[in-house]
Amino acid sequence: MLEEEATMRELLIVFQEGFDEANITVMVNGKEVRRDVGVSTNPLLGEAFEASVELPAKGAQVGVEVTNRGLKAILKVSGKPKSVLVSIEDGQLVMREGTGREAFL
Repeated sequence: MLEEEATMRELLIVFQEGFDEANITVMVNGKEVRRDVGVSTNPLLGEAFEASVELPAKGAQVGVEVTNRGLKAILKVSGKPKSVLVSIEDGQLVMREGTGREAFL
């Protein structure tokens, strides 16, 4: 078990624009790791919230689903990703790797 813990790493997921009372599920390699309800973007900050999830060191598929809007996206991450940025743009859920500097100041 200690070996498994040593191979895990943390990934910051930043939920940005377009969220309005969203019910969000986050999955890592198809397994649900987090669920949040009623998430809305703060228009002054351009950000809804941040969440940290653990990833296996060898890479993973990170999925986000906005269940009350029928939106879903998956991003394959490998290496040492610092963060993943998630937003709703033109009715689509968009995920992209970030730099890790997007956290609230």
